[in-house]
Amino acid sequence: MIARSSGKSIDPEEIEAHYRRSTFVKEICVMAMPDTADGDHLFAIVVPDSSALRAKKIVNAGDLIRFEMEGLTAALTPDRRVAAYGIWFEPLPRDASGAIARDEVRRRAGESRTRELTEADRAWMAAPHASAVVETITARLSNGASLHPDANLELDLGFDSMARVELVTELEHRCGAKLSPDTHAEIFTVRQLVNALAEPAPGASSRVERIRPWESLLRDLPPDTDPVLSGLLAKRPIAAPLMHFTARVIRALLFRVELSGLEHLPKSGACIITPNHQSYLDPFMLCPMVPFGVYRKFFFVGAVEYFETPLAKWFARIANLVPVDPDSNLVPAMQAAAFGLSHGKVLVLFPEGERSIDGSVKKFKKGAPILAQHLRVPIVPVAIKGVYELWPRGGGFNWRLLRPWSRHRVRIAIGEPMTIADGADCGESAAGLRERVKCMWEVLP
Repeated sequence: MIARSSGKSIDPEEIEAHYRRSTFVKEICVMAMPDTADGDHLFAIVVPDSSALRAKKIVNAGDLIRFEMEGLTAALTPDRRVAAYGIWFEPLPRDASGAIARDEVRRRAGESRTRELTEADRAWMAAPHASAVVETITARLSNGASLHPDANLELDLGFDSMARVELVTELEHRCGAKLSPDTHAEIFTVRQLVNALAEPAPGASSRVERIRPWESLLRDLPPDTDPVLSGLLAKRPIAAPLMHFTARVIRALLFRVELSGLEHLPKSGACIITPNHQSYLDPFMLCPMVPFGVYRKFFFVGAVEYFETPLAKWFARIANLVPVDPDSNLVPAMQAAAFGLSHGKVLVLFPEGERSIDGSVKKFKKGAPILAQHLRVPIVPVAIKGVYELWPRGGGFNWRLLRPWSRHRVRIAIGEPMTIADGADCGESAAGLRERVKCMWEVLP
């Protein structure tokens, strides 16, 4: 039992059982925060289910575990919520009876997790087949992380999905190799990356050479006859007007939506619309509020897991939505977005990459700036407010807000377009874009 300063006690096993409802949480140990004596703040060590990650080809375990933990935490009362956690890939220590050795977990959690380099580590990193990879990773490190052979690319070194693609693309260029998607999905550590690249090909560069990975990845796009992407070019003379009309009717009957800044939408040409993401309902609020001439050029890139049934696949096709897996197939997802933009379409992209857990504007990924920079199209910032209350992440639909006497409103603000200069840092541009959307969101009533 975890003793609280209030005198109450909490059974950690009950909380652990709640978090293990996630498919991707194999083991979890909940304890009082290691640096505190009481249980007023709960801490957890989470062991992801590696087999489940591999089955879904998920390499960014940290992002996924954070998403799962946030959603499950929201369902608990405040006194039972885990406030912080660490991720281990090794199994939790257990006693002779098979129970979690909680004192040992607490001891290890309180220790520094920084690993000291051994002589064997240094020799391995200095070997010709590993040194090129180590040099390239070191050149891209910006957070003072400690590099060692078994460092996790995401959790220890800070490479998110975008940075990981950039790193691997640069290494493929340098080593003269090309890794398959299946191989990509099996790489979690520096050692695994080195082993996957193996020996550099004859004639491969022997020096660190910084390249622009996305320039090469977005240069050669799929042909117009691509069986999936060709659907974005279909005219849909009946389906498109019917869907837009139906959405406008539903919006008028059920929802009270107010839109401002419509004059900022470009009258012609491709662009990227970047709203904050509050709910599944966000696209259904935005689409009926724009003129049909703009709506007919809309297209989306969505997570494939939501469009696996025949009905969902049909809807995705007529709604100009390309189902992809943004984690295991990030490059095809970016190429699909670039394909549509190169044909004058309007991409609706949610830069947060997931629905907000509390409705506020979260961190933006740099996909939109990368596309805007390389396709030379403007980004249109959009702020959405009031949709979270209708259908929050992890909660049910709030039908009470649809009552005629409810004063609830959904408000959408469209900001002035922004461009990303050639050579600009896309990470900084993403932060700047988020700040613009956040400022717009905060001033909405």
